Amino acid sequence: MAQKDPPEPCVRCAKLPGEKDKYCTGCGAPLVNRCFDEHGPLKKGCNAVNDRDAAYCAKCGEPTLFNLFGLLPGHEHSPFGDSH
Repeated sequence: MAQKDPPEPCVRCAKLPGEKDKYCTGCGAPLVNRCFDEHGPLKKGCNAVNDRDAAYCAKCGEPTLFNLFGLLPGHEHSPFGDSH
């Protein structure tokens, strides 16, 4: 059996997540930097997993969750304004 990599700490508060956590239980930040382009009536959606330092999706160019949540140094401003 292959060993699974240990979960990486939260980029905002450094708390170690549980294996199945999608968001940090300490601060609410997303734990995986996915593309924000979600499936909808007029969109196929991307949802690709990106590197932890990616502000925009390597597959489609849409903003990533870490970008929208303001979790990337140098990218403090959300592409959708200050409401996110």
